[in-house]
Amino acid sequence: MELDGKVAVVTGAGSGIGRGLARRLAGAGMKLVLSGYNLSSLEATASELSSLDTEIICVPTDVSQLAAVQALADAAIARFGQVHLLCNNAGVAMPGPVGEISMDDWRWVLSINLWGPIHGVQVFLPLMERQGAGHICSTASESGLYATSYLGAYNVSKFGVVGLMASLERDLRARNSPVTASVFCPGAVATAIVSGSRNRSSESMASHVESEKTQKFWKAVGEAVAAGMDPNDAAGFVVEAIQRDRFWIFSHPHVPATALRQAKAMAESQALIAL
Repeated sequence: MELDGKVAVVTGAGSGIGRGLARRLAGAGMKLVLSGYNLSSLEATASELSSLDTEIICVPTDVSQLAAVQALADAAIARFGQVHLLCNNAGVAMPGPVGEISMDDWRWVLSINLWGPIHGVQVFLPLMERQGAGHICSTASESGLYATSYLGAYNVSKFGVVGLMASLERDLRARNSPVTASVFCPGAVATAIVSGSRNRSSESMASHVESEKTQKFWKAVGEAVAAGMDPNDAAGFVVEAIQRDRFWIFSHPHVPATALRQAKAMAESQALIAL
């Protein structure tokens, strides 16, 4: 896909991979619609890109709400007339093993990580098909390929994103659509995902409980994430893959290697591999 002069919508653009995507896409000559929960974070991203002479608008959006995603699309069309690329990137995480995760935790994680991309596809796909071109990329995770312990809700949401995008791409090809799709399954990237609950209501957090073991696990995750890949580098893999029309996007070579090892074990012993 050629990017120069075209329009991209990026959710979760206020930090992390979303901000990295904004940098990379602006560098490729795209006009940007930056979406996220906090306007101040979006404006910080836009300010950082001001030297690139890129047209940018910031649209605060709660991707868990279909009406908000529709308003995002309306704002993009009102300003630029078209949208050529949608990056469904907003994401959150809460720790906890299956069976101990509260219903509020399940709802919060799934509403953003899975329903956000679903809403994005529902709203932007018809728009792109009418204009005769477009691409939708959603950020999943290595956890969406083989799951990791103590991240039940996150794993389920990311498996869902992989399934959504694979289904979308197959459906698009079956009807010879001018729109294409891809899914990004990164390993550890240095983002603020472990503090994502900062944007969550205190009422919704009231039922969240962490055992001592879960707290230790979440601390270790935080350390691994902090030492992870630079978001700008991770975003570079995404932009390159979109330009080359690839469906699967990986930031770390161990991710497809581990998925392959799991597939081999599935065929030979029907067992889950140790991670």
